[in-house]
Amino acid sequence: MELPDPLPRQRRYPGGAPVESLVVQLKSTTPILGGAPVPRQVDAVDIIRVPTIRGHLRFWWRALYAHEFPTAKELAHRERALWGGVGGDAGTRSKVEVSVEVDRSSVRKAERHVEEEDDDAYYALWPARGTRTEPDAGRLLSELRFQLHLHAPSERMHEVENAVRAWVLWGGYGGRTRRGVGSLTVVEEVPKWLPRGARRDELQQVFGGLALLGSPPTCGARQVPAIQGARLFHGAPQRGPERAWFQALHWLKEFRQGQPSDQWKGPANKYARERGDRNRPGRSNWPEPDKIRRLLEPARGKPWAHPPREEYSREAAWPRAGFGLPIPIRFQEKDRSRALYRNPDPGEVELRWHDGAKVRERLASPLIVKAMPLANGFFVPVALWLHRAWPEGKVVLIRKGGQRTPVKDSFAPFDRLLASSDKALYAPLEAPSLSEAFFRWLKSHPEVKES
Repeated sequence: MELPDPLPRQRRYPGGAPVESLVVQLKSTTPILGGAPVPRQVDAVDIIRVPTIRGHLRFWWRALYAHEFPTAKELAHRERALWGGVGGDAGTRSKVEVSVEVDRSSVRKAERHVEEEDDDAYYALWPARGTRTEPDAGRLLSELRFQLHLHAPSERMHEVENAVRAWVLWGGYGGRTRRGVGSLTVVEEVPKWLPRGARRDELQQVFGGLALLGSPPTCGARQVPAIQGARLFHGAPQRGPERAWFQALHWLKEFRQGQPSDQWKGPANKYARERGDRNRPGRSNWPEPDKIRRLLEPARGKPWAHPPREEYSREAAWPRAGFGLPIPIRFQEKDRSRALYRNPDPGEVELRWHDGAKVRERLASPLIVKAMPLANGFFVPVALWLHRAWPEGKVVLIRKGGQRTPVKDSFAPFDRLLASSDKALYAPLEAPSLSEAFFRWLKSHPEVKES
């Protein structure tokens, strides 16, 4: 008989401060991708790891309470007092005890490969694909159950509860959580944890009246993502989490990759009817591919297989960088008959972030798309855009496999949708920002409402 790991002994806090305990019964509702200390692997011993959960809870605590502090220094001080960390001359130990008990009978590893035929799930899981040198990333199927045990100072337990609640509603476990992978729900005391619906007042009620969404904080936007000032859009509730997840993914997929829909009229819809077959959409109407063709010189003077269109100039603009970085870009090598193009298109490149001194690896997306659980057992597709300032620096183009040296003239500010001389081939790009472009596009769908 396999016995659960013993729970750690509870610490006594200095001064004898009262300690409160909390137990939450959780279940995964979408596949879990990775989650181990080693990238692309599932931990065989600690299936659900305490350090990973602590990091998630700390992130969501900061997102919920950042607006209450006028300066980053005050926020960091309050955060360290609860969650621990290094500040000044000494470190502070966390006052939140976290432990996990996993129901081992619910652990099921995914056996099949990640394939394009997986349809909408592939849009979230494609980074798990194997390569010639490594297998598919480790994945756990949904329905994994575990108990989360927490101990915290009584006077701050409501903050810890809200961090858990936000993690369940908008976060997840493992990789790609901002694309709905590793989503969770509670299986006991459901009304305590989950809202009845996705309206703002219903969310505020379950969070105890905490300021959510609405007007941006008076202290302005910072690089700390915040719920105050965020925008939340939701569709119709679904009986199962998978359907709701696919719907939320479909919004992002169509906006980023699809052709303009019929409601976008006028000259900006010039290429709206250039559609491909089901598995291969028509030529992108976003500016990035044509910008890359103009910035990179063809080999041996041959023209590119697809000449850059006149509507997009050489001046750099990388609007989709606002959805998170890095963005790998690979051009098609074959035409629709599957024959190789006579002339090539550019090789593999990536969009990254340059902070003024060096190229940075990653910038998390401010957008979360997922299935949000409700108290009645339904799930609602949501798109949550966190309130956050863009980092200092610019977006740059990097040749994949090169020396990480930005391509000449490829520097562009964050949130520049078009260069000064560009003409949009995709009408949403006429908006003042990427977030506003996405919001307007979402609101054009009758079933989508804003919380």
